[in-house]
Amino acid sequence: MSLSAGRRLGRYRLIAPLGRGAQASVWRAHDERLDRAVALKLLDPGAAVPAAAATGPTWLQEARAVGRLAHPHIVPVFDAEQIDGHDCLVFELVEGQTLAALLRQRGRLPAREAVELMLGVVDALRAAHAQGIVHRDLKPSNILVDAAGRARVMDF
Repeated sequence: MSLSAGRRLGRYRLIAPLGRGAQASVWRAHDERLDRAVALKLLDPGAAVPAAAATGPTWLQEARAVGRLAHPHIVPVFDAEQIDGHDCLVFELVEGQTLAALLRQRGRLPAREAVELMLGVVDALRAAHAQGIVHRDLKPSNILVDAAGRARVMDF
């Protein structure tokens, strides 16, 4: 399936690509039912499952677990469904940039700012671990820094 801006997938209209990983693409999309902007992660059909994850929970089980997390430093999952052969996860659209992009742009952050960002990340991980959820891929590209300067962990 060819993805392009303007294409509809179920109730979502693709606006613009936000990023691409080894097994998925993420799009800014518009939820036409709820009339809101969202981030739509489309897992590639037939994407290889890492050996470590092969015996673990499915993408839907993980979405359910993360969907129960309510924390100011975790990007919430709004929905999980299959559309046109793609397993899709729908997230809050966080305006901002990844920590990786911020570091490329600004270089080393002042110590106080770095510590404040990481305290939010650590608290998010504490909350997830308390519910038995482990991130497994925490890195600067999986931490968003929103417009208010708050770290938001994504892509559990």
